[in-house]
Amino acid sequence: MLVPLIIFLFGFSLAQKYEPTWASIDSRPLPQWYDEAKFGIFCHWGVYSVPAFKSEWFWNHWKGSPPDEEVVEYVEKNYPPGFSYADFGHEFRAQDFNASHFVELVKSSHARYFVFTSKHHEGFTMWPSAESWNWNSVDVGPHRDIVGELKTEFSKTDIHFGLYFSQYEWFHPYYLQNNTNLYPERVSYPQMVDIVKKYGPEVIWSDGDWDRTDEYWRSKEFLAWLYNESPVKNRVVVNDRWGRGIMGQHGGFLTYSDHFDPGHLLARKWENCLTLDVASWGHRRSMKAADVRTTKDLITQLARTISCGGNMLLNFGPDRFGNVAPIFEERLRNLGKWVETNEEAIFGSKPWIYQNDSDSVWYTSKLRSEANSALKNPIFNYQNKADTVIYAFVLDVPSNGLVKLTSVTYTKEIKISLLGSSQLLKAKKETQGITVDVSVIPWKALASTESIVLKIEHAASDYNVNPIKKLQRLGLLDREGRSVNTLAF
Repeated sequence: MLVPLIIFLFGFSLAQKYEPTWASIDSRPLPQWYDEAKFGIFCHWGVYSVPAFKSEWFWNHWKGSPPDEEVVEYVEKNYPPGFSYADFGHEFRAQDFNASHFVELVKSSHARYFVFTSKHHEGFTMWPSAESWNWNSVDVGPHRDIVGELKTEFSKTDIHFGLYFSQYEWFHPYYLQNNTNLYPERVSYPQMVDIVKKYGPEVIWSDGDWDRTDEYWRSKEFLAWLYNESPVKNRVVVNDRWGRGIMGQHGGFLTYSDHFDPGHLLARKWENCLTLDVASWGHRRSMKAADVRTTKDLITQLARTISCGGNMLLNFGPDRFGNVAPIFEERLRNLGKWVETNEEAIFGSKPWIYQNDSDSVWYTSKLRSEANSALKNPIFNYQNKADTVIYAFVLDVPSNGLVKLTSVTYTKEIKISLLGSSQLLKAKKETQGITVDVSVIPWKALASTESIVLKIEHAASDYNVNPIKKLQRLGLLDREGRSVNTLAF
């Protein structure tokens, strides 16, 4: 009877119909690939890379209310009278853009998914959108289907391809008509359906939603179609930016805010989206080396994020020609070396019963046997001496070479090794936790020494700690396990 039951349940899951209500949409299980992927690369690219002044919000800072005086002055000094933002479109040539180079760069970072801006708030689409006539990358500027070229090249890899989509456009005439639904009916909704049908993205990263309700954007209607009928219905994941008041409440994975870093476990899957240039998501001509996150900072962000059940989505912005700044490439490649060395502790891992001992030590875990139901939890792994493998991300190694792991309980059989090396390490039992001697590590032989990861096997069992319930008692999570602090970054 077991095989027929499995077939029945599998068929039921595929046939389940989702209604256009948040209760129904939120009931859809998140495709497993996303949780296992842990690390993605984001790319912001559009006409804003031509002025490249201050940030990708250049047009809004220039013509919005109130205007940014610094931006207005910049335009007056550098462009002739009567120059419009649309004129930048003709200077957006992308003549150096090579989709295969983008793929190679993402592969070098060892990220497992890639998200590209199909349309930002300026409304310029990076594909030939019928709803954006003469304001897209085929009609103007590059005269190329940028999204299509990227999709073609990423399809040759095992990297999941996703698309960012801005719901609103700052200055679209239909959007500015407050008392009508012309904009979602004639522009944004058809565009979302179009990119899904044309490019089959496995991530849809919605943004620019906050000015209007989810009813205005027809978000629930779109998501029900996406989950029931679209060509990516069984593998697509979406975020939580689908209308005013929706972020952090509904959708697939939760983002809460840009650079969200709660520092503790959440019961709902979440994502920390951050950018290499701390002052802009798009290309910025005045960027200095000091404005770019260091490799050590990126490693720290990744360790903190996955220890608390999140994914990290790291952004870069190419220039108007399609070139990626050398310092961005250096950061992504250096981060990739570290990720490759320690991938066992990252991809496919789950949070442990403890997330960290301090800002310098964070944990993930895996189970040797997934069949052990006593250890199974959809959010974290319980600690079992025989089956649980613990990974300790040691971000700062003490000068004396003695690393204290206060959450790990000693046993005579405990085994500690260093990822990226065959080196076994000695552990000493302490009143609370253990001390590991890492002074014997052959540092010169390691591919990356920014931070180390210790693999811990056969630590003492502990079934009494449930981090979600503990955080709820402390008032850090609500009843559904969502963060109560949406500004934690």
